[in-house]
Amino acid sequence: MNPKVTDIKLSKRGFDQLTSDRHYVDISPAGSGDIGTVGGRENLAQAIINRLLTRKGDLNRLGHADYGSKLHTLIGELNNVRFRGKAEIYIRECLAKETRIAEILSVSFSEPNRFDTREMVMAEIIIKPMPTAGESDRNMSIVLPLNQGI
Repeated sequence: MNPKVTDIKLSKRGFDQLTSDRHYVDISPAGSGDIGTVGGRENLAQAIINRLLTRKGDLNRLGHADYGSKLHTLIGELNNVRFRGKAEIYIRECLAKETRIAEILSVSFSEPNRFDTREMVMAEIIIKPMPTAGESDRNMSIVLPLNQGI
């Protein structure tokens, strides 16, 4: 993760925002009226969320057949052990292609309960970013809601 590497900042793709592949994203403006940019750890978080929420195969025509995940194939499945096992495999498979991740330390999911919506499962992914000069080497935690509803 090179702190000098920047990307266009997208709406609904930050650390602090709940999002899904059904939310439209847009370019976030900077305070100066220009296009906003994101760098460092925030850039990596945005890239991880984009990669996980892009349906694998959607970028075939652009030459990126391996980009994205298969998480969308789980829509409509119950939040049970089978669902969580497949989701973890799809997350790990997808993030293995992200070169800025040194290690995926854990993937965990919210347990179903009668108070939460049955259509939403929260996935917490803890990663160790690749070390770079000028950036903290502490682990990153990303919480990603997986909407199972149709």
